[in-house]
Amino acid sequence: MDDKHIIAIEIGSSKIKGAIGSVDASGTVTVKAVEEMPLIDSVRYGQLGNVANAATTLRNIILKIENRMAPRKVEGVYVAVGGRSLTAVEKEVTRRLPSDTEVTDALISALKNEAAGAGVPDREILCVEPREFTIDDVRAEQPVGMYGSEIRMRAGLVVCRPQMKNNLPRLFEEKLQLRVNGYIVRQLALADLVLNSDEMKLGCMLVDFGAETTTVSVYKGGHMQYLATLPLGSRNITRDITQLNCVEEDAETLKCTRGTAYSDSEGMQTDDVRLSELNNYVSHRVAEIILNIREQVKLAGFTPSELPSGIIIVGGGNKLNGFNDRLQKESNMPVRTGTSISPSVRIADGRISPNDAVDVIAVLLAAARMNPQECLSEIVVEEPEEIQTSDTDTDDDEDFVTESPKKSWSLGDFIRSVSKKIIDVDDPGSEGSLEDDEDA
Repeated sequence: MDDKHIIAIEIGSSKIKGAIGSVDASGTVTVKAVEEMPLIDSVRYGQLGNVANAATTLRNIILKIENRMAPRKVEGVYVAVGGRSLTAVEKEVTRRLPSDTEVTDALISALKNEAAGAGVPDREILCVEPREFTIDDVRAEQPVGMYGSEIRMRAGLVVCRPQMKNNLPRLFEEKLQLRVNGYIVRQLALADLVLNSDEMKLGCMLVDFGAETTTVSVYKGGHMQYLATLPLGSRNITRDITQLNCVEEDAETLKCTRGTAYSDSEGMQTDDVRLSELNNYVSHRVAEIILNIREQVKLAGFTPSELPSGIIIVGGGNKLNGFNDRLQKESNMPVRTGTSISPSVRIADGRISPNDAVDVIAVLLAAARMNPQECLSEIVVEEPEEIQTSDTDTDDDEDFVTESPKKSWSLGDFIRSVSKKIIDVDDPGSEGSLEDDEDA
């Protein structure tokens, strides 16, 4: 099977990212390029608002990808979905079976469809994530292949408000004339990339600390047990800093270069802003965000000791100086940064940072695992034009004969013609004949 090219698009509150990769028969993804551009005032809390502005930015990203892959064009994309309304609702489904019935993949799919069929008021169901299987009242981590007379599935219906997806078809299909090959839940894609199987089994928390939202999911027993999105992000810190009489762009720079999650910076002053005042704003907002993250462990029904693999954090917000260290101390849980370094992912361009591009690379990997469709147009090979020859041609010499009317020549005609050409060459202005030249 030839490698397929897949393209992932991730639309965040502060920027749009696009990535192209190829997937081989084994499912390994080779990331060829990652492009990103800032996006201002077009997305709020993960929901696309200004379609026209986003289309302009995204068109530039698509053009950059096409320039790398010329002469092929982008025809389809995979799109990440996430935002403030993303959450999971618990649903339980039970089915009685004939005695000693084998549990198959088809049966599991039927249970998922039954769970989704119940629906959730005012929410769109994005997918069904099993949490626990029980066969004949015995918990089964790997139900496929087992036998029993009753199976029960406890699952999480991953849902969002319909408004979160409404503008995406308008952006891709109407404005950009692109085919959406699939929508991928960003948080689930991140988990598949940055968490290992031991962490999922023992228990851990995945935190995506973004610009305007922080999405938290809890894993235990190999399955996702909890999912919620907080309307808090690193931009809240930036907006707090604007109280020091600076615009948001300058506040963002101060946060990234001088800010710290602790409020113990004293005395120094920079750009007319005392570091103690700056980090007073930063540390207070960080305390609120960490408190909300810690609360999700309780809401999920666990204690920190029941999640021994700790917190795995991704997103631009965790780059704040001291944030991860403070989160570890106040949560009493180990904290590590999630990365896209995985046996299933290869980075073809050394300029791509696995940490900075982890979100869009996760979408690429998720697309590769769902029977991926080719996202680029086919290469068109133009056949050379055939040389048209006259039906009257009989041999190779006639290829050099012009289409002027044919004329029969006598010996006298030939001599007079040559004589005239000699006169023209020697004296183009002469009107004399060959006899005149001889008399002279």
